[in-house]
Amino acid sequence: MTTGDQVLKNQYELAHLPSTLEGMDGLYVVRHEPTWREEPDPEPDDEYDNGTDEKTLYALFGLAIYKANVLEHTLVNTLAMARLITAEEQGERLIRDPWTQGFKDMMGKLIRRAEPHVSAYPEVVGDLTNSLKRRNFLVHHFWRERIQEVIAEASRAKMCADLKADCRLFTQTDERLTERVFDPLARKRGITPEMIEAQYAKERREAMKRYEPESFTAGEDSA
Repeated sequence: MTTGDQVLKNQYELAHLPSTLEGMDGLYVVRHEPTWREEPDPEPDDEYDNGTDEKTLYALFGLAIYKANVLEHTLVNTLAMARLITAEEQGERLIRDPWTQGFKDMMGKLIRRAEPHVSAYPEVVGDLTNSLKRRNFLVHHFWRERIQEVIAEASRAKMCADLKADCRLFTQTDERLTERVFDPLARKRGITPEMIEAQYAKERREAMKRYEPESFTAGEDSA
């Protein structure tokens, strides 16, 4: 799967589902290391661009926030699926869309609401805790505390390494949450990973036909 395909697949999973200097006068403290990681990343890193220029730094920051958003969506999917199952088991008729309700909450509240469903999986609980810390740091503190590091190549490289670590954390958390919690809930409603994959493939074909008709036609001709 190409990088473009992976991004499109992630975007589909985000949007569809079938039925987280020492500054002046000591006011600020810079947290240079992600709190969840003990060892530095090996280099080179083939999964991500190894550039350390400002453009790459900004791109990695955007990717990290995107992956945190994907994780939030998986939390919403998990809570919504659990709500549907409970309603069916109790013969309750839902008057509110559980997805719409879930999208009103930020990651911290979503994690608190998900506690009954994830408490049996300590590794997922740990991942979610660390993801929330890093998501909040990136959204509220990253640029304010580390903006001076952009000026030098060596410090930018460190910022890039930290953002790559954040990307991996959010991805790992999302995958574990999906495998251990969401997938079993979805299967209770007859939705399998294969069905989701098939729906993604359908959405991808439609997107290709809509936005890259020439490439889509060429691909079909060569098939």
